[in-house]
Amino acid sequence: MESTGRPHLLQSSGWARLKAATGWTAERYLLEDDRGRRGLAQVLFRRSAGGLTVAYASRGPLCDATDLPAAIAALREPASRHPTLALICDPEVPDDAALRGALARAGIRRAPVFVQPRRTLLVDLAREPEDLLAAMRKKTRQYIHKAERAGVATEESADLERFHRILRVVGERDRFAIHDLAYFTSLRDAFGDRMHLLIARVGSDDAGALLVLRIGDRAWELFGGWSGAHTESRPFYLLKWRSLLRMRQLGIRRYDMWGLAEGAEDPLAGVENFKLGFGGETVEWIGLLETPVVRPLFPLWRFGARRRLAAARL
Repeated sequence: MESTGRPHLLQSSGWARLKAATGWTAERYLLEDDRGRRGLAQVLFRRSAGGLTVAYASRGPLCDATDLPAAIAALREPASRHPTLALICDPEVPDDAALRGALARAGIRRAPVFVQPRRTLLVDLAREPEDLLAAMRKKTRQYIHKAERAGVATEESADLERFHRILRVVGERDRFAIHDLAYFTSLRDAFGDRMHLLIARVGSDDAGALLVLRIGDRAWELFGGWSGAHTESRPFYLLKWRSLLRMRQLGIRRYDMWGLAEGAEDPLAGVENFKLGFGGETVEWIGLLETPVVRPLFPLWRFGARRRLAAARL
């Protein structure tokens, strides 16, 4: 996967191992034509209580945008070996009218829901630290330096229970559900030393935490938050900055903040302005693409299963 130049954690074997615990099985395909290898795809399958299956290439296929219609069409054949409601994909390619037209001609359309974030913020870590700081909003830089002057400490930890305690506090404060400790243990088992836990401390108090995964030259900031304590010290600003520096030290060049808001009602709306303060490029992907596999089953996907999957937020 890393040889494609566009690795993604949701197309990794580690992610497949993690999802196996909730009933998903993975199949991997090499996509070729008469020009040679055109891409790769990991497709997750999950069978429902009725015996019907959803096939999901989360953040795949990994291919050029021009090859996307043919790549998804080719995946219908292996998906047809299952009683499949639909084949769905959400590749990281920009939304484009010409591409939508090519997809439609291949029987592939954008779904009205999404599973993974369509919008995100990518920070280019190939730049020098002073250039990264210069690209930030003035207030963000000020808060980073304020945290440094206030003596906020940051550290990398292997203590999952400590991380989870902080995350529970964040979840209770911001009123969102969090995974249990067993989930994060499974995540560490799947990704090993590619998973990083970073914690901010003010005195003896843990004031924030981040969980970052890395593959190849890219990192994803998946979980974390500020505890709500020590507001005046701005600990989470410094933690985010130190996370960027740590990933840069490890050779990461693209740091994904993992999602921006889809609208005012989106839970991410409250943190979008904070993320945007760190600079970077706002990108918007084409979204969730759906195509029939066993055509008589497709209405069952459109009128029920698609919204249940979207609500699950893999």
